[in-house]
Amino acid sequence: MLNPIQKERMLRFLQIIPTVITLGAMLSGFLSIVFVVQGFQEGANGGEFRIAARLIMLAMILDGIDGNVARWLRGTSEFGAELDTYVDMTAFGLAPAILIFAVSMKPGTPDWIRVLLPSAVALSGVVRLARFKVADPLRGQGGYGGLPITANAGWVALFVFISQVPHSGKVDLFSLQQGWFAILFLVGILTFISLQVSNVRYPKPTKKAALFIPCVILVFLFVLLPKEYSIWVAVTMLMLGLMYAVFGPMYVKGVAIHQARKERIGSEQESPYPARRRRRRPRRKGGRPSAE
Repeated sequence: MLNPIQKERMLRFLQIIPTVITLGAMLSGFLSIVFVVQGFQEGANGGEFRIAARLIMLAMILDGIDGNVARWLRGTSEFGAELDTYVDMTAFGLAPAILIFAVSMKPGTPDWIRVLLPSAVALSGVVRLARFKVADPLRGQGGYGGLPITANAGWVALFVFISQVPHSGKVDLFSLQQGWFAILFLVGILTFISLQVSNVRYPKPTKKAALFIPCVILVFLFVLLPKEYSIWVAVTMLMLGLMYAVFGPMYVKGVAIHQARKERIGSEQESPYPARRRRRRPRRKGGRPSAE
């Protein structure tokens, strides 16, 4: 048996492990910004933006792992919860906004998109995280009010990665300056940042191991595989993210209806007095109720 002092030391040690993972997510988000800045340097070949996109996705999965590890080890703390907020703002608010600004610097992009779109992403992220911190004391354990900020960050990172991979004679097909790919990119961002500050309820996918573990595998494949193969992983994750944005609220609504039905059935079974149906009074031929 451990004495109280040893238990306290063990608890502090367990709290360090998820904190280190959280700091790894923060470092990934910061390095993403560093590689974007490096991409502006003379002699850059465009690979810097691909690395920046991969680092955002790496930060996303580390951000999901740290909370699970903290709960598994019973090492949750207020410090870790506060640190996680700053990680979210850096890796999923500022880094995607700066990445959008970087890829929009190419000729052919309107000035209003170059300035307003990154600004909208950053401001929406700040509002989303501030409201999450104030209005959700459970820190998302019961689901999210509004689309998580990670959804838009993943959308931006994956689109930028696909646009920066050379496509044998089809360079303009996946351009973010014009065409259907650019329109889809823009519409997705505007939709996601609007859902971020909405009251639409979304489930927390990291709570379900059957959902979270495949996502971890996909992200690590995306980060480690060569770009020729990573692009297919990116397309898969884009489809999964889009399905989450569309069907997530439907899932929450279905769970709420199912839970309400179970509670109603349980209350009826626990009641010692079965519900009685009200007897209808006999009616005369004229339609008026008979006097008793």
